[in-house]
Amino acid sequence: MKTPRFFCASHCRALALPIVLWSIAFIAGLVVLVAGVVGDWATEEARAERTFRARQLALSGIAMGLNPAIKTGDPLLKTGDKEEGFEVKISNEAGKINPNYWIALNERTVFVQLFNGWNVEERLRDSAIDGMIDWIDADDFRSLAGAERGEYEALGRPGFPANRPFVHVRELEAVIGLDTVLAAQKDWRDYFTIWHNGKVNLQFATEPLLVGLGRLTPQQYRLLFELRAGPDAVEGNADDVQFESIEDAAAVVGADGVQTQALENYFDVSGSVLRVESIGHCNGTLHRIIAIVPGDGGGGILSWEEK
Repeated sequence: MKTPRFFCASHCRALALPIVLWSIAFIAGLVVLVAGVVGDWATEEARAERTFRARQLALSGIAMGLNPAIKTGDPLLKTGDKEEGFEVKISNEAGKINPNYWIALNERTVFVQLFNGWNVEERLRDSAIDGMIDWIDADDFRSLAGAERGEYEALGRPGFPANRPFVHVRELEAVIGLDTVLAAQKDWRDYFTIWHNGKVNLQFATEPLLVGLGRLTPQQYRLLFELRAGPDAVEGNADDVQFESIEDAAAVVGADGVQTQALENYFDVSGSVLRVESIGHCNGTLHRIIAIVPGDGGGGILSWEEK
């Protein structure tokens, strides 16, 4: 029995409609998918381009900051606008505390004075100091309030302590006992370095160190800063006053015997290690480069970090 032609045509038209609708939906979905992929690709490409440009600007800033003819306060250390540019900060690592240097001398009092200035209680203070000693010394004998291999393993940190000097200031955060103290002091990185191997250079030391370690009053520090910075009130350039000795610096600020002794214990007037930090920005994307170089311009780059 033959199927009527009108029935076949109606049946085919009925089947064609869902197929057409499905095809339209499929094509629409494919278009949306492709548009999303293309959009993500374009966004990623734009982000990569901004990152590349920000790094190039940061590199330009580093090159400017490492130029011996460029000093702190030079207008060339900051350039650009809100869309893109770079800014460079030059400071001196010699004005900070090197824990490797003081622990090698078995000198605890510098840390006692520092942590007392941070209002750290005695128990935590001693644990922090002993923890640093155990991190650096080559043996596995635990200091009275310190931490050796067993204590680190108990916290799920096998392979510590390092039993060698610190190679980066961020390692200080890994020291059991010291980690608690540093967590409560947000600007602790401003106090420490591993690059200047000696006493803190009074020429570059900050107010917290000169008041905390050197026992100076804030008024005496301001006087010292004004003398150091010279007529332009900007440190790190040609008109700075260079002290010949700690005794000279103590005399000009009117330091008493206790203050002079403290200055002589923890400070001197030698050493220079530059920290050049350049931040490049491009439409909201930042790239930071930090270079550590000898202050005398010789010896090449000691450290290079990008983030």
